Amino acid sequence: TEGRGQMGRIWFAEPGSHLSMSIIHHPGFLPVSELPVLGMNVSLGIVRAVKSFNPSLTPLIKWPNDIYVLEKKLCGILIENSLAGGRVQHSIIGIGMNINETRFPADLPNAISLRMITCTEYEVEGIARKITEEVMSAMQQPYQHWKDEYDQFVFGKGQSFQFESGSTAFHAIVTGVSIEGKLILKMKDGKFESFSTHEVKWMVKGG
Repeated sequence: TEGRGQMGRIWFAEPGSHLSMSIIHHPGFLPVSELPVLGMNVSLGIVRAVKSFNPSLTPLIKWPNDIYVLEKKLCGILIENSLAGGRVQHSIIGIGMNINETRFPADLPNAISLRMITCTEYEVEGIARKITEEVMSAMQQPYQHWKDEYDQFVFGKGQSFQFESGSTAFHAIVTGVSIEGKLILKMKDGKFESFSTHEVKWMVKGG
């Protein structure tokens, strides 16, 4: 009933037009080291669901937890985990998706909704069911069955962006995401470096 984003940010949700949902997942066996894979599975499941709504759409996964369409933010993901003994007891997978909004506040210039993209009004509960189905399906597949598909939807692949690491700003080319969930960048010197979510900030407008 109260959407929120990463690091305590408020998540805008227009009543009746927006999807704010949580999936409670009890993996039972998942070691903490594989948590990045969980996030990748969730992202891919949402991409699959969006394409099922309209096959002409090209949703992309902006590492690590957003879904973009037409270079604007359609969906955000926030996963919170309960850990014990080096394993995940349960995960709360929070998903916020813009569905039937026709406009957004001025301070959200990078947001977009399914309705704005397709000029079609959608049934929100049906979308929630489909997302749940696709996310759970993705989480049950071994990485050999989904990683190549995931790689096709990496936002910004082959493009140069500005990043920040600590107090240092730099430009680098996005080359992909590793199976460990790290962003792989090609630096100015031609070398490849991998970054975890806490190690680098991607300076994408509105991201």
